[in-house]
Parts: sequence; C-alpha cells; structure tokens
Amino acid sequence: MKFLHTADWHLGRLFHQVQLTDDQDFALAELLRIIETHRPDAVVIAGDVYDRAVPPPEAVELWDRTLCRIAGEMEIPVILIPGNHDSATRLGVASELLCDRGVHIVSKLTRADVPIMLRGADGVEVAFFGLPYAEPPQVRELLNDSSIGDHDSAMRAMCDRMREKFRPGQRNVLIAHAFVVGGRESESERPLSVGGVGTVRAERFHGFDYVALGHLHSPQQVGENAVYSGSLLKYSFSECEDTKSVSLVELSAQGEVTRREIPLSARRDVRRLEGELQDLLARSAIDLHRDDYLHVTLTDDGAILNAMAKLREGYPNVLNLERRFLECRDGESRAAKRRGTSDADLFGNFVREVLNADASEQELAVFAAAVPAADAEERA
Repeated sequence: MKFLHTADWHLGRLFHQVQLTDDQDFALAELLRIIETHRPDAVVIAGDVYDRAVPPPEAVELWDRTLCRIAGEMEIPVILIPGNHDSATRLGVASELLCDRGVHIVSKLTRADVPIMLRGADGVEVAFFGLPYAEPPQVRELLNDSSIGDHDSAMRAMCDRMREKFRPGQRNVLIAHAFVVGGRESESERPLSVGGVGTVRAERFHGFDYVALGHLHSPQQVGENAVYSGSLLKYSFSECEDTKSVSLVELSAQGEVTRREIPLSARRDVRRLEGELQDLLARSAIDLHRDDYLHVTLTDDGAILNAMAKLREGYPNVLNLERRFLECRDGESRAAKRRGTSDADLFGNFVREVLNADASEQELAVFAAAVPAADAEERA
C-alpha cells in the first residue's frame, strides 16, 4: 500500500494581508503532478483544509477543483479529517454520498473508530482511522468518561477505542490533528490551548503502523511512527528555512514502513533579508527572486524617509520591515553615538536625507533661531 500524506493546506489564508489563493493554486498544481507521477493508492489530508471555519468562495472553488482532479479524474481515494481551523460540519457536507466516489471525510467523532478499508495495488489491506479534531469535552461526552480532562486523555481514550477494531494481519493507520509533545512549533499555527494541556504524548499511538499528523507546519517525525507532513506553504517568516513537502508512505504486508519526503515548489518563497537600504536595492537588480515575500531588517544608521516605499521599488513584496542599529567597532551603539550630536547636525542630516542636498546657510539660521523658541514653549 502506497499513500501520500499531506496536511495544513489552509486554503483562504492571508499572509500579512496578502491573499494567497494564487500561491496555493500553484502549490496544489505541483501536488497534482506528484500524484500523477507516483500514483499512490490513496491521498491523506490530516486536517486544516481551510484556514477558517467560513472560508472565502475562492478557497472553496480551489478545494472543489483539486478534489475533483484527485478523486474524480485520477480516481484515487482521498481520506481527510477536519482540523482546528476547519468547521467539521461544513467540511463534512455530503460525506456519506461522497464515499461512493472515493472521498472519505471523517468529520464526526462517532465515526472515528470505524476504519476505512483500502487495498493497495500489491494486495496489502490497510485500515485508515480518521480522528477529527475535537476538544476534550466533546470526547468526554461521547464516551461518557469523566476522567477525560485534556487532549492527552482524550487521545488515549479514542485510540483505545480504535485499537479494539484491529484485526490480525491488518495494517493500521491513524489520521489525527494534534500537538504531540516534542514537536517544533511555527508562528503560523493557532494554539490548541494555553498552558500545555493541548499536547498529547506520542506513546498514545502505540500499535498503529503509521500516524499521519497535521497541525504543526514544519515537516518532522515525533516518536517512532508519528509524522507531520507539514503545511502546503510557508505561512510565517519563522518557516523560512523549512522545505515544504509531502510524505510518500509505503506499508508492506510484513508491517515495514518506508517514507520519502517529496519537496513542493512555491510560486514565491518566504525569505529574510538584512542590510543597508542602498545595498539591498543594488542587490535587487540582480536578484532573480526579487518577487519573493520578504521580511527586511534595515541596519542603516540614520533616519530613512518612506523606507517601505523605497524598498518596494526593488522588492515589490516586502511584507514586514524592522530597523536594527548595529554596534560600532568600539562596542557602543550608533544610537548612543548620536546622543552627542548637536541639533544643527541632526537637522542637517534630515535635510540631506529628504532633499538629497545639504541645508543652506539661510535654512540653518532659521532652524537655529527656532530651536530656543521651541525649547521655551516646551518648558512652559
């Protein structure tokens, strides 16, 4: 059995107020090419199909097109669960009807222990258990178990319930959306809870041959058999160094598991740049990726008027800008150096920055006369 594990598409996402639909369309086209190339027996989506419970129409249209390509045109089964960003009810509309077309949406907790049985091209039979994201009170009510007070105890109880459905010789896969202890977080993830009660321990997954996880956006393995495929795109600048990918998983009849990460291309990368304004603008002329989404840190010493507008002349998609003043060679900061600068010198620097010319004697005289009056007014 060979299946593709992906998660955290977050269709409809805004990145610093930039609509990412075109970027997500590009990434999903790459995903479709991967599916066509490797022809997996199934595609697994471990939650957060959408970025919010009520997604924008263009996000729904993109999901519809992609699903029709995979399950309709390519006739490859799709198994998915809602994540904490999704509305389980909305995502699960017509789920029973869609089963006949190979689309298995496990949106109800009551269906979590009902395995979806698929047989691979090599004859290996695999039971896929989908666990939709749920808060502990929902699990506590379903199981009538007052001991369930956090996500870890809820995961333990649900996995125990699924293990009762294991059969000899059957391979078992769990699809879940959770924060496993030891996982590496990104800025773009919405916390499941405050104070650590939202985490679950990897040992809860004992007995499953593979656990396809969603929620954490960096591809990573947690525990012996639990893997985060990572998000479709980089959704924060903390993910600059990540390589986004999907996981191609193979299960043998003997229980052996092999996994390969297949990189995903992006329409625009997410990067950080640092340096002085003029140096960065000079570099932009030869930067083949100048359209990337950028976080820029400027290290210029003096004041800069309209820094963002000037940067966007060279890099049109600068989304975040910060200033950082470097230390001088003697260890004293440049800001400290400026404390001994006279008002006249500061004014001269300002005029030079704005007008690209030195202040005239007349302008300096007017400024010198205005300073005492301003000081007196301030004291009053």
